[in-house]
Amino acid sequence: MDKVQNTYSFGSVCTDSYARHFFSAHSLVYLYSGQLHLRNQCGEALSVERGECAFIGRGSYSHLYAEPNTDAPCRMAFFSLTRHFLCEFYQTLDHARREMFAEPLSALHLLPHRPETESFFHSLLPYIQSGRELSEEVLRLKMIEITCTLLDTDKRYVPTLFDFSGTCRMNLLDLLRKEEDAEIKWRKMPNELYSKLN
Repeated sequence: MDKVQNTYSFGSVCTDSYARHFFSAHSLVYLYSGQLHLRNQCGEALSVERGECAFIGRGSYSHLYAEPNTDAPCRMAFFSLTRHFLCEFYQTLDHARREMFAEPLSALHLLPHRPETESFFHSLLPYIQSGRELSEEVLRLKMIEITCTLLDTDKRYVPTLFDFSGTCRMNLLDLLRKEEDAEIKWRKMPNELYSKLN
């Protein structure tokens, strides 16, 4: 990864690569170019194309496969909503909106195309290009912005974001693996591995 913080990170991968990572917080990944294929411990899988955004649920142990374009690397941004922030944000919701009658969304899914989501991730580009970090104040505003966008997108994000127990459990074998670093570490795809998820 080019840039890593507790809440957001940017990546640029120039060759077919893979990584394994434990997402301790609800996270979004947006593709500026290339393709990204994901599979979690629940067996859920999806592919993310340029201009698309995927939701990765908290507690997901994920396999990631990055494919660059012939003329551009696979460029992506990850943005997480921490448990602490969501607990605080939940207290600001009116009681009517806190009602969780809808079923939560799956732990891994694509967001519908919305200009608000695209605008959010393109607003991060100046920080990517300059290498500057977001200040704490700007970071919190960004977390509020994307949370409001999710809640306005689908009412099922209420039980999805604010279900503090989670539904997609860690497999016992995954728990026995060596703990992954906070940084997503990409490795070149070995010839014997397939280059993308089916």
